[in-house]
Amino acid sequence: QASPARGLPVPPLSIAHGALTSPQSRPAMFERADVTARLNRSGPPGVGPSPAFAAPVGTPWSSPADSWAEEPNRQSTGGSTAASEADRKWVAPPEFVGFHERDRRLAGIKECRGWRHYLVHVAGAPIAFAVGLFLGAAVAACAIFGFFLGAPGAAGTPSGFLNATGSPYAAPLPPTSVPTAYMEAPPLDNSCLIKSLVLPDGPQTFDACGFVVRSTDEIWNLRGDIDAAIDKYFHEGYVDAGSWGRRIIGKTALRDAVLSEMRAFPDIQIHITDCVCKGNDNDGYKCAMPDVLTGTNLGPSAYGPATGRYARWTGMVESLVKRNPSTGQWQYYAEWGVHDEWALIQQLGLDFARVPHPQRNDEPLHDCTPLLKFTPQPVMDSSDVEAQRAYQVSRSKGA
Repeated sequence: QASPARGLPVPPLSIAHGALTSPQSRPAMFERADVTARLNRSGPPGVGPSPAFAAPVGTPWSSPADSWAEEPNRQSTGGSTAASEADRKWVAPPEFVGFHERDRRLAGIKECRGWRHYLVHVAGAPIAFAVGLFLGAAVAACAIFGFFLGAPGAAGTPSGFLNATGSPYAAPLPPTSVPTAYMEAPPLDNSCLIKSLVLPDGPQTFDACGFVVRSTDEIWNLRGDIDAAIDKYFHEGYVDAGSWGRRIIGKTALRDAVLSEMRAFPDIQIHITDCVCKGNDNDGYKCAMPDVLTGTNLGPSAYGPATGRYARWTGMVESLVKRNPSTGQWQYYAEWGVHDEWALIQQLGLDFARVPHPQRNDEPLHDCTPLLKFTPQPVMDSSDVEAQRAYQVSRSKGA
């Protein structure tokens, strides 16, 4: 059945809104709304709204009787409501406009939409794609850069040993027998050293290992008076032997080295893992202390500029502890320390070729002669004795 509203004329938009005087002066967006509304209210009676047909703008719709052929059908005769052949023989009145006319009118109406609509519906997808592409490239670049520098992982461990191509070296399988080249190399017998390791007897009331632990903490770990601790625990002619055969002589050089290390690693900590001392109160003690050092490289170091990386490296220090006859204070007279500096440099991500170091390790061979021999007084190896004597001569000249 036809809807009663279809027979009513639709008032022009200019009258409905009052402010507009004619259909020709209406804005494009209002004209489009008017056309769309008419299209949605048109269609064959009994079928419901259909956008397929439209009447001219401002023209009232014809009555149902004028829009349909006078051929009887099942609905008009009160018979079955099922569709019949006659139901499909609807004849459009002259006022109706076909599809092409509707499209032509709608195409002429410009859409008035702002920048928000443009960003959401037009430029949204390209912008999202560009942002995603940029973020993906940035993440990939960071990952590749960290890998080639040997960046620490989540646990602070190095990423691995890298060759020129950035890939890890292949680990070889162990040999199945003793290599022939090893058997053909010259042998070495260190048994000549044993007789020089004998220590003289004497009173042992001094806790030498306690001295080693307490002095290490006061200088490196407790964040106290560093200058006072250095002056207390180190002899004026102190000798320090480090990696690559380097030597530090005297308190001034020692203080410079300690403060430089603290600047490079402000959170440095020395974890003492063991201690053993042998000797006596009269002649002094020979002590060995293995340790593990940890710290974050936040300042320039002897290896290069600050990298901001955390590192952990191990070492071993042998020291000579004696009572200073002038003050009665127990002090370090000499130390021989070896630390895994290659592991430290690797963890810092520095270029090893640019790290200042000798072309080869200049530490002399001490075959059959210990670094420290008790006779019964402790005597250092000849190379260290010469280095200490040269320091004393230069110091006396400077005075």
